[in-house]
Amino acid sequence: MGDMAASLLKFEEIEIGKQEVTVCTITEEDVNAFGHLSGDLNPLHMDDEFASGTPFGRRVVHGMFTAAIISTTHTKLTGPGFVYVGQELNFKGPVYIADTITVTLTVTGKKTEKGILLLETVVTNQNKQVVLQGKSALMELERVGRNRHE
Repeated sequence: MGDMAASLLKFEEIEIGKQEVTVCTITEEDVNAFGHLSGDLNPLHMDDEFASGTPFGRRVVHGMFTAAIISTTHTKLTGPGFVYVGQELNFKGPVYIADTITVTLTVTGKKTEKGILLLETVVTNQNKQVVLQGKSALMELERVGRNRHE
């Protein structure tokens, strides 16, 4: 455990402008697993026949599955030394099975006194269309207990 803690990125080491990108192609198996794991079995996500009769014309990937890839990208950006404290999600368009999404996170600000990173979140599909946009906040783990008691 000590070696892991020694390798954690510190708040001070993460600079404004730092970016992290994750590219992911979403499969039918991913969507089925996420639906069953989360309990969100809305036929828009799970049933080809139902989804074909909607304005989307086919199954749509769960928005929260896309958001989960944002969480993955946060950990790639900071390492395991930070925890989510906020996320704003604005869904701009559908993500479909077999789409390749690109999640781009950019550190846009820092609240030094609280050890909080502020990030811009942009998710695009393979056609460069924005499908999700938002902001997120991550707190350095070693400060979590201290900030709750101030």
